[in-house]
Amino acid sequence: MKIIICSNERDLSKLLAEFLQEEVEYFETFKINNNLIDNIYKINPDLIFFDISAKGHLKWKIIETLTTAPSLRECPVISILNKKNVAQLMKICELEVFDYISKPFLKCEVIMKINRAREIIELKREFNNLLIKDPLTGAYNRGFLMERIQEELSWCSLYKEPLSLALLDIDFFKKINDTYGHLSGDRILMELVSLVIDFLPNKLTIGRYGGEEFCIIMPSTDESEAFAICDELRKKVENHLFHTFSEEIIKLTISIGFTTFYGNDRILLHEIIQKADIALYKAKQSGRNRVIFEAFELE
Repeated sequence: MKIIICSNERDLSKLLAEFLQEEVEYFETFKINNNLIDNIYKINPDLIFFDISAKGHLKWKIIETLTTAPSLRECPVISILNKKNVAQLMKICELEVFDYISKPFLKCEVIMKINRAREIIELKREFNNLLIKDPLTGAYNRGFLMERIQEELSWCSLYKEPLSLALLDIDFFKKINDTYGHLSGDRILMELVSLVIDFLPNKLTIGRYGGEEFCIIMPSTDESEAFAICDELRKKVENHLFHTFSEEIIKLTISIGFTTFYGNDRILLHEIIQKADIALYKAKQSGRNRVIFEAFELE
C-alpha cells in the first residue's frame, strides 16, 4: 500500500512516518504547496493523510482537487485536525473527505483507519473491475471510457487545463489474425495493453475503444508532452517482442492520432474523439507506425 503524508509540520510528519514504517510497503511525505498535486499524480498513492492545520486557503483548494478530479478522486483522503473543530469538520464533510483523525492520536488509531481504508479500496477495486474493465485486455471498457472523457472535458473547461486524447491502432492487425489465428490476436491485445499500462504515467487512462483500437486520456497534458508520450510509446511497441498463442515471436507497430483541447470553450464528447480519429486516419494513410497531431480549432 502506498501512502502519502501531506504536511508542513515536521514533527507531525516524523511521528506518522514512525507509525507507518513497519506497517505499509511505501510512504512519502510532501509539503503542502503548489507542487503537491503533481507529486501525487507521479506516485499514484492508495491513501493520503492531509494536515488541514496548514495556513492559508491552498489546502482547501488541493483537497477539493483530490476529491473531485476524475483521475484522483478514487484515492481516499484522511484529514488531520489539530482538534475537533466544528467548522473544519463541516468543511471536510462538504468536500466528501473519506475520514479524519484529530490530535493527539495514537498509532493504533492511525493503523485502524488505514486498515479500514484498505478494505474499502479492495472491495471497490474488485467491484469496479467487474463493471468497468474489458474482460479480455484489462483496459477500461468503452462505457467507462466515454464517461471519463466527458468528466475530463468538464474539468478541463472549468479549470482551463489542457486535455489530450489519443487513439491508437495496431497496424495490419487483420493480417496477424489471419496468419496466426484469433487466439494469437487476443494474446497480442492482452500483451499490448499490459505494456501500455506499465509505460504510461499514473495520471493517464487507457480504454478499449473497439477491436484493436484503444484510447488514451491524458489530463493536464499539453500538445508537446502528449506527443512525447505517444511517440515514446510507439517506439516501445515497435521494439517489443510479442508472442503468438503457439509461442512464436513476432513484431508489430502501432499508429497513433491525438488532439489537445485547452478548455477555452465547451465542446461535445464526439468532437474531441473525432479530432483524434482524423489524426489516426492520417497516421494510417501516411505510412503507419507514426504519431500525428490534429489541432483543435474552435469556430
